[in-house]
Amino acid sequence: MTNATPADGADLVVRRFVLVAVWLPVALVAIGVAVQLVLLPQVPSTVAVHWNAAGEADRFAPAWTQPLMTVALGLGIPLLIALSTLPGLHRGERGATYRLLGATAAATSALTTVAFTVTFAVQAGLDSGGDAPTVWVALVAAVAAAALVGIAAWFVQPRQHAAHATTVPATPLALAANERAVWVRATAMNTGGAIVVVVSVLVLAVVAASVWLTGAETTIAWVLTGVTALLVAFTATTLAFHVRVDDTGLHVDSVLGIPRFHVPLSDVVSAARVDVNPMGEFGGWGLRLSTGRRFGVVLRAGEAIEVLRGSGKRFVVTVDDAGTGAALLEALVARAAARS
Repeated sequence: MTNATPADGADLVVRRFVLVAVWLPVALVAIGVAVQLVLLPQVPSTVAVHWNAAGEADRFAPAWTQPLMTVALGLGIPLLIALSTLPGLHRGERGATYRLLGATAAATSALTTVAFTVTFAVQAGLDSGGDAPTVWVALVAAVAAAALVGIAAWFVQPRQHAAHATTVPATPLALAANERAVWVRATAMNTGGAIVVVVSVLVLAVVAASVWLTGAETTIAWVLTGVTALLVAFTATTLAFHVRVDDTGLHVDSVLGIPRFHVPLSDVVSAARVDVNPMGEFGGWGLRLSTGRRFGVVLRAGEAIEVLRGSGKRFVVTVDDAGTGAALLEALVARAAARS
């Protein structure tokens, strides 16, 4: 009998994630596309691909495009999730977010594959795509499949615990009574995070453009366009920040001017240098909420300043030389307390 090692457990996490986020979608899409190819000679040359709110077919496309869309969405989206997540797992990062992403990849593949395959299959033997039956059966089947596959994928993966380092307040820098000190740094989203964010926005932009070009309902097109515009603005304003510690507190400002965050010196209980795992602790990059009443400007993995506020909330910003910034903040707080 052999004992499992930590490396074995780490390998198991990665293997199970790949199983549910890559190989399971590959299998689901392969089955769905195989069924569609078998039925291809039996369906109309032009099939229904969109239904209105009443469940009636109102948009059509060549039948051969259905298997292609199944591959593009049923496999493309899970692979995008997997490719953006696996680097963190290989670095040893862990957390429920990784497990959820694996389950989400599998569920997304099941949802799209079943939806495309069922809507395609029910048109076999019809003379025209316009005779396609209501879409509700396909939608119910797709949602049920997504729920079952997603839940199964969650439990197939081992439980993951994000490692939270013990927060120890920084040792205050030595400051004279009237000495002025300012600490300034710039911080930007790491390349991996920036790629994920930008690609996600581009994918949504392509979807929005496709909706306009295919003549879908105007309301849906405008909603997708509006969401895309908001994400573009959000991305542009959260890719890089200026971080400053001075006798007024901690300032974290986007290089474009907004958003801006300020923790007044009077609201600082303690400051510490911590190590941050973006996916495991915050579920990603950008402006993030986490457990323990934490809010962060999380642009990369690694060192960060964490400030405990008077309300019990914690503010985190990832930045180089975080230890010096936290130490200066502690010194300024101590000096302010001594003067009062």
